[in-house]
Amino acid sequence: MKRFRPLQCLAAATLLVSHFAGAQGLDASLDCRADPHQFIAQLINNNDIEAKPMKTSDQTVNAYGAHSDRHLTALGFPVKAVFGTPAAGSNDGVVAQKVSASQGGVQQVSDQTTPDTPAAPSKYGVVVMAGSDQVSDRLHQMGSPATVKEVMPLVMTAVICQK
Repeated sequence: MKRFRPLQCLAAATLLVSHFAGAQGLDASLDCRADPHQFIAQLINNNDIEAKPMKTSDQTVNAYGAHSDRHLTALGFPVKAVFGTPAAGSNDGVVAQKVSASQGGVQQVSDQTTPDTPAAPSKYGVVVMAGSDQVSDRLHQMGSPATVKEVMPLVMTAVICQK
């Protein structure tokens, strides 16, 4: 039985490497210098996330899921969701994303706004499958000003960039 242990480890390592070999890393965007609209639009236009938000809130926070065939990572952890809000003071109001199909099936995003609605603070980020201590350590190592919010203890953490 002990003879099979190295083979099991090798098989597990091969599976893990093949799963993350095509992973799209979002670390550079977590320096908190990106515009939330550009952050989300680029991921939609690259077909990394679903164009239709899986959740929206009264404060215009839109949450998007990754396409099932994409393996997004941030800080080396699997990404469960991506989110973003309109920029503060941009007079954007409530953001309604209009998605139109372009040639080749790639979807492009353009923003449409509703006047007379106060803009929420500018915020974007990701939800990763990792504990908050691990995520905080990685953010500190890369010198990011992003904040961490525990979603599910020891399992899921939000990384938030706010301007």
